[in-house]
Amino acid sequence: MIWKTTTHEFSATMCQKTGKNCPALARMARAIAEAMATASPVTTSEFEMDGSSELTHCGEGCTALFRASPSRIRVYCGANTNDSADKLDDYADMMFGSGIASLPTGVLTTLPCAMLQASALAPRPSQQFVQQATT
Repeated sequence: MIWKTTTHEFSATMCQKTGKNCPALARMARAIAEAMATASPVTTSEFEMDGSSELTHCGEGCTALFRASPSRIRVYCGANTNDSADKLDDYADMMFGSGIASLPTGVLTTLPCAMLQASALAPRPSQQFVQQATT
């Protein structure tokens, strides 16, 4: 599933447990995007945060791992918390990237049951003007 807001383009896989899009995953990603936007006036482009959260609205009771920066947010549902964030990113690059990529089998102990990527959209010139006028 792919959708856009005024600030991000979201791409999500279907949940391997339910066979449907996960609304809890989408809500979490939107909340992270809003948090990153709120933090942007006091952070740099190198700012990054990661962590995990229980998706309480998920019928399957998933734990989601996330990694967020001003340019990109990724969320991994049902992934093993011991797996490296870099290896999860390598796996997501295979799923969301436009290039050809591969990983050896067994790199991840548990494949995510669903994933989401939110890529920041470049601000439109009118948005930049409004931001400058209000500061």
